[in-house]
Amino acid sequence: MRRLFLFVCFCFYGLTALAQQVGLGQWRVHLPYQNALSLAVSADALLCATSGGPFKVEANELSRLSTIDGLASNRSKLVAFDVLSQQFMLVYEDANIDLIAGNKVFHLPEIYTKAELGNKKINAVLMHQGLAYLSCGFGIVVYDLRKREVKDTYYLGSNGATEVFELAIIDELIYANTNAGFLKANLSSNLADATVWQQINTPGSIVSMCAFKESLYALFSDGIYRLQQNTWQLSAIFSTNVFKLKADAERLLAIAPFRVISYNAQEEIIKRYNPANVSAINDALLNKQGEMFVADAAQGLLHISESAIINQYLPNGPNTEKVKELRFDNGKLVLAPGGITEIYAPAYFNDGFSVFEEGFWRSTNGRNNPSFSAIRDVVSSAYDKNTGTLYLASYVNGLLAINKDGQLQIYNQSNSTLQTTVGDASNIRVNGLAFDSQGNLWISQYGVSKPLSVKKTDGTWQAFDFSEILANPVALVTGLLADAEDNKWLMLRDEGLLLFNGSLSKKIGFGQNGALPGTNVKALALDKNGAVWIGTNKGVAVAYEPSQLFNGASLEIPNLLESGYLKPLLANQSVNCIAVDGTNRKWMGTNNGVWLFNEDGTKQLQHFNKKNSPLLSDAVNSIAIDGNTGEVFFGTANGTISYRGDATDAVAKMEKVVVFPNPVRPGYKGNIGIKGLVDGATVKITDITGTLVYETRAQGGQAVWNGKNFSNQEASSGVYLVLVINKDGSDTAVAKILMVR
Repeated sequence: MRRLFLFVCFCFYGLTALAQQVGLGQWRVHLPYQNALSLAVSADALLCATSGGPFKVEANELSRLSTIDGLASNRSKLVAFDVLSQQFMLVYEDANIDLIAGNKVFHLPEIYTKAELGNKKINAVLMHQGLAYLSCGFGIVVYDLRKREVKDTYYLGSNGATEVFELAIIDELIYANTNAGFLKANLSSNLADATVWQQINTPGSIVSMCAFKESLYALFSDGIYRLQQNTWQLSAIFSTNVFKLKADAERLLAIAPFRVISYNAQEEIIKRYNPANVSAINDALLNKQGEMFVADAAQGLLHISESAIINQYLPNGPNTEKVKELRFDNGKLVLAPGGITEIYAPAYFNDGFSVFEEGFWRSTNGRNNPSFSAIRDVVSSAYDKNTGTLYLASYVNGLLAINKDGQLQIYNQSNSTLQTTVGDASNIRVNGLAFDSQGNLWISQYGVSKPLSVKKTDGTWQAFDFSEILANPVALVTGLLADAEDNKWLMLRDEGLLLFNGSLSKKIGFGQNGALPGTNVKALALDKNGAVWIGTNKGVAVAYEPSQLFNGASLEIPNLLESGYLKPLLANQSVNCIAVDGTNRKWMGTNNGVWLFNEDGTKQLQHFNKKNSPLLSDAVNSIAIDGNTGEVFFGTANGTISYRGDATDAVAKMEKVVVFPNPVRPGYKGNIGIKGLVDGATVKITDITGTLVYETRAQGGQAVWNGKNFSNQEASSGVYLVLVINKDGSDTAVAKILMVR
């Protein structure tokens, strides 16, 4: 069980949850919440399941819930509320289930962990007398919600071959809509016996059904019917565009993508909700005050009237969970969500791009910016500090330039040296961007004869041909890095690397042909000493002096010291991404989680995966670090999550030392950060009398105090002084910490 973390923030149009600074060692998710799927309401709270994760609205306060809060997963799918046990049931896409009772979470992993079940898809949840009936791909599972355990499992066909789409219960009869037809049985019978289930003829295939006022209502292609005494009668309920029926004790809801109509027991319309600018409703409900809420696929949770949106509830986040690249530059995190398939073809994702700045996500795509309507597969970014222009690499459209006024310019074969892909003239597959020390922008392409272009500061272009060194005249370049000496590193599909300094070029292979441990280079990163770290499909290599490679030097394989033995760093693992923090430590993303190593890779400092952390997926594809705060962002197969690390970029002179949190309030058990320091500075913490309480050194631009003295006792209430001095004593700083116990 874990406590749920709640936070609230208001915006001009409804409620939104703003991302806030997190404490040292803490996590926060960055997920899309606009695709709302399912709703459930208790007496005082409403829970909304979205594809990015659930969130709750209670007393007009919005709180997002995630694995950080102890949930089993984030990709929520269905939610239901049981009045008797006062618990929400939350169902995820992977068949994990959580029960939420107040601020406690209870896992129900039985379906998720049972391999022999086959199709584990959970299609619907029905609450009845303290039991939850789950319609599953293999049959029916019944949970006792008070005991929080499986009560029964029913297979309606042989070997779980019958999929159950939806259930309804009226008096002592249970009805099941399945892929084997429409079935009914008596609740008191042995429902595990497939022979007790009777087939009922229907006017067609049932789309949705619900029990209402002792009658069963079912939606068919030609209308909504009522079943009474095994006879189907066409009802007076309007069925055009309706895809879902839902009922409470007093009202039946006929839900369409743009409309919800409520009916009474006489099938008379109570209210017709047809608000403007709503066209993607997935679910709807009425709370105890009779207010209508809908789960919208594009706008999150909406409180609506008959003609308008009254309020919107939408936690802030990027517009997609897809991540190809994260890059932190100029105080902004740019998320490129485009796709490249396993055969290096475009995925044609139209999600645009997202920017995280000052704790808030803003997304640009064809839905909110017409100039992006034809843009596909944004896979990389680079920021021009001189002009304020943001450049984006599109794997379909070429090079995109967005100036500081927000105007978009597209560079393609007609106005630059960029080339269309050989064999696919409709695409310009730009996949890498890098600025050199002179401010020139270098661009890499896949599947062309001249895979490297440069856009110079004067606006002229030049392209480079490497046919003399590459066997294939069509260069299969997959990425790009410019190092501290302005060498350009080109990643080659299954062929290693190509190093280019403007005049000389050198191909670096694998094994004895260049020391790369794997055939496929997947990541390049420049560290603070000018070394280039290389991630491959089978481990890591390093070029400590890149320019010496032109003089015959070889790459080196870093070795991890473990239990007194040296072994190649992350040997035989796919190293998908590498990032360097403020103390030159190396974060590496793999398909088995993310790792943190010391400066030279000889010591493992951290390893996060789904089992030991809130990491969204073990497949980590991109890492970016905010050098100012030390927050590390992980782009995974299931979205983006960040972790507040203990290393920040060092400053040249200590002009503004910041302590956080400050004051330290009662109950706080985390670390206290002191940032704005020069690297390696000595930090001494004393009480107001001058007695030394703690001493440490800065990691990059930050030092960490655990709030305890040398005897490992919590520091008592009072004011503490932070005294900082650099290595030669030429730079000092002082700060204060207020401790309240």
